[in-house]
Amino acid sequence: MFLGAMMLFGALTSVDAQCLIDENVDTTYIKLDANMLPVNYINVGVEDLRAELGELDPIVETEEFQLYAAGNYTFKVENGVVVSQSTQILDENDQKLVYNKILNALARSKSLRDTHNTGANFYEYADFQIQFDDYDGYQKLTFQAIPADE
Repeated sequence: MFLGAMMLFGALTSVDAQCLIDENVDTTYIKLDANMLPVNYINVGVEDLRAELGELDPIVETEEFQLYAAGNYTFKVENGVVVSQSTQILDENDQKLVYNKILNALARSKSLRDTHNTGANFYEYADFQIQFDDYDGYQKLTFQAIPADE
């Protein structure tokens, strides 16, 4: 009986691992570059962001920071540099399809460290981190610069 349980657990673990590294997963919300790192605009200058994405729609502009929208993303800019990029993804039926697509892509990426905390997933790279929050009715994906003093 113990051997049977171990074989079943091994089979389930194998299936989960195959799902995480499935190359055919649609990565609409998160893409990996040639170095297998998530594509984002963290630490990019606002002028380079405009050159890449076109016109940015201002949401909030203060002396300390500016918040712009472009496509599905909002960008927080401090001192002319993008410090965070986020998007909210509607999930009214709580199916977590996009959540799974993003986690599948991150599982294939070259993460320096990933830590799973209650209610959120954090993936940390050399100069940015990703946070994926799962809320009732929507999900939020955030790329954020790691402060220089950390």
